[in-house]
Amino acid sequence: MIKYISRKLIIFLCLLLPLLWLVSCENDYPDSLFDPEAPKGDTPVIDSITPAEGALAGVGKVTINGKNFSETLENNFVFFNAERAINVEASKNKLVVIAPNLFGDSIKVKIAIHKVELYSDTKFYKLIPAVNEVGKLADGDEGWGLAVDATDNVFVSVSGKIIRKIAVDGKTTAYKENLTFLKANNMKMGPDNTLYCTVAAGRVRKIATLDPQGVEGTFVSLTGNPGDLDFDENKNIWVTVLGDIYLVKSDKTAKKILSLPVTLTSLRVYNGYVYVTGGDPGVGEAKIWRAKINGENLDTPEVVLDLTTATWLEGATVNCLTFSADGEMVLGTNHENGIFIYHESDGSASPLYPGLIAPSIYAMTWNETHYLYATQQLADGAKVLVIDMAKAGAPYYGRK
Repeated sequence: MIKYISRKLIIFLCLLLPLLWLVSCENDYPDSLFDPEAPKGDTPVIDSITPAEGALAGVGKVTINGKNFSETLENNFVFFNAERAINVEASKNKLVVIAPNLFGDSIKVKIAIHKVELYSDTKFYKLIPAVNEVGKLADGDEGWGLAVDATDNVFVSVSGKIIRKIAVDGKTTAYKENLTFLKANNMKMGPDNTLYCTVAAGRVRKIATLDPQGVEGTFVSLTGNPGDLDFDENKNIWVTVLGDIYLVKSDKTAKKILSLPVTLTSLRVYNGYVYVTGGDPGVGEAKIWRAKINGENLDTPEVVLDLTTATWLEGATVNCLTFSADGEMVLGTNHENGIFIYHESDGSASPLYPGLIAPSIYAMTWNETHYLYATQQLADGAKVLVIDMAKAGAPYYGRK
């Protein structure tokens, strides 16, 4: 009996002693994080957001005016819906941020401040897509030449002897099928709403036309494969043919005006000059030239930009060029950033909307306002992009 009681006592003590040790130990838990007496901070207040009409998603600077913001940049948390904006500038009464890449007419904007208990009031704001796909090409379409008319109908040449039309509402239709050529190297909208296309089909090398009813014709035959074309103020057409620049007049006569020891790709008439891109891959040469239009001739060409020494291109190819109304050169490339802005005045360059435009940009054309359209060639097909440039393009004389 005693042995039995001892055994029970030993078991009891074994259970009791650890419990007594735990009770006797000092409490090492931290103090509560909640302090009801701590100051809650002044709640941020949004008075106004500018620009009032909205900003470009992903790239636009937005200024928020109000009160109780932090002067320490990283202590301000500005949300557009659930997406946080990038802080640029901060003071007690003003925050400047880069809008996130989402868009809508009624996006909720609110602000949190580090160590302040409450969010700001909510304001509604409009974010506009800086880059968007317009229309919908068919799966597997390879996109080539591009043109837009004065009322924003977009025309794009796709392989398979088809030109597709993208209406203003985005509806995509086959404008013309069963063409005599596989694709248009490039296109421009010309007088009387007629499409002018540079094409090569076997031994046939020409500028083809498509009237508003889609009837195909031949404007002029050429001796070599034409690349790009553009109209000048007198409705003359300047066109690249391998290494040559031809002048094609409204009476359908063609004359070689200038030769360069390279293959020319893109051409644009701007401010009284013909600009061309071209190069010789065999020797690693790639440049942009310009030659002043002198009546029906061109003055001696000059190099505007040596692309082989442009470190910002990282060896990428320039496929097309155009201009804004204020003289900025816009370059479409196969670089990972897609499009660059080149400032001829000081030789500087920067990517357009970094992270929003991928390669490869084949052709570009501005509309009559501030939208730039671009053919983007992708591994699984092609897209037509519409890019809000927030400025007008240089005039296209063929549309006038």
